[in-house]
Amino acid sequence: MDTALLLESSTKILLYAALLVAIGGSALRWVLLPRVLTELGADRVLIFERATARLALLAAGVALAASALRVWTHTVSVFGFEGARSWDTIKLIALQSRWGHGWKPQIIAALILVLASAATVWRRAAWPLATLAVAIFTVTIPLLGHAAGSNYRLALHAVHILAAGVWLGTLAAIVCIRVPSTAVSIGPPVPVEKMRLMILRRFSPLAIFGAAVVTAAGLVAAYTYLGAVSNLWLTGYGRVLVLKVALVGAVLLCGFTNWRRLHRFRVEELSSRSIILLEVALAVAVVVVTGFLTETGHP
Repeated sequence: MDTALLLESSTKILLYAALLVAIGGSALRWVLLPRVLTELGADRVLIFERATARLALLAAGVALAASALRVWTHTVSVFGFEGARSWDTIKLIALQSRWGHGWKPQIIAALILVLASAATVWRRAAWPLATLAVAIFTVTIPLLGHAAGSNYRLALHAVHILAAGVWLGTLAAIVCIRVPSTAVSIGPPVPVEKMRLMILRRFSPLAIFGAAVVTAAGLVAAYTYLGAVSNLWLTGYGRVLVLKVALVGAVLLCGFTNWRRLHRFRVEELSSRSIILLEVALAVAVVVVTGFLTETGHP
């Protein structure tokens, strides 16, 4: 595999992963935590909210770093490693090239997202601003890639990313969030993993909505870019797309299995490990393949 392609795909993977978690953090804050208020209590929900803010800030920081790194990786793809050692060449790509014209609003939006996310760690009132910032940053992502130059494709990709964040990003946020032990000691002791499962039981309607929009937008995008069904196996883009679809199908199957387990048994009878972690691992694989897909030329 071409080294420049690997570098560009890797930064795109890092960017997508961070962005999905940032979107998921907002979805967790606005949709799921209010739904477990009665079960967990206001004090525990507030602790989860603060932990969500810290996770969202970390994701925003990674997204900013990945966005900044993309200037260097794109310079490598255009001028090679020797050219990428020159600050003048990097400035040419970042500030004067057509690619840089799409990158500049993205890096500005990423910086605003970091500042807004940092504000939520200190003030709950900053959450609307942080959610708006993550939506704006999402809209800037398609400015660099297959969607560039078409308002229709820009909107399609933005919807696809937002829906993926609502689905896979929220799942990742629930699993990855780190809650302090003080949450356990409030009222009757409840292990953090059990509280996490209570939130996951409320996740299915949001997951179904996100998965449905991801699927619909993905089908429209496939129709837009493939041109012919035979390109699924005749082109590199089509083969990577098939792999992505297969992985998404596996995530859906895991999600359905988890939904049945979470609703057939009481929380006390469940373990949060095994297939839930498999679902998250498959979601990560989807992001990895997507990173390569967006850097692969379509028919």
